[in-house]
Amino acid sequence: MASPAPKLDPRAIAYDNLDFNLKREPVFDNTCETLPSDLQSMLNLTKKPNTTMSGCRAEAEWGTLTISLLGPGAGRKSNARHFVDVWNGDRGAGDYFQRSILLDRYYATTVITGEVNQYCFVTVDTGAELPLEVQGAMDLDESVALTAQDVDQPIDRAMKDFCPPAREAAEKLLPLIDENGGSRAS
Repeated sequence: MASPAPKLDPRAIAYDNLDFNLKREPVFDNTCETLPSDLQSMLNLTKKPNTTMSGCRAEAEWGTLTISLLGPGAGRKSNARHFVDVWNGDRGAGDYFQRSILLDRYYATTVITGEVNQYCFVTVDTGAELPLEVQGAMDLDESVALTAQDVDQPIDRAMKDFCPPAREAAEKLLPLIDENGGSRAS
């Protein structure tokens, strides 16, 4: 068993020019099958998670939770974006952007976005080319109805209802799917 990744300096969240490792393997294969089998009870989900094109998705009382790998967003290597772009706010940052450190060992960002602030993305640097991303989102029907009303929605609801479960899911999953891992793991 490898030794744990080093703890990160909390002051690092103030810096843009961090050197991110892209050499580790992804922490899972972007399907529900490689996540813990008790995911539904572990994350208080209302339905059993299922694999979709965008990762492992499940419904919760507050909305939907999607666990995925954040792809480079381009077919051409020269146009690819990685965690460094997310860290620097260069990947479509929304109405709210925050850097943080999860579990003392992972660089992470939180972004709230969407026409009615219906999405909260917690993106975690695992040292792989494809970072872990957990999305907490408003129920689709409600999101569509609010968008049709054409009224701006405050980010407070996303901060209260969607971001905490997304962050909690990342914090519960990482020790299980990336034992001793971290942004600086070798």
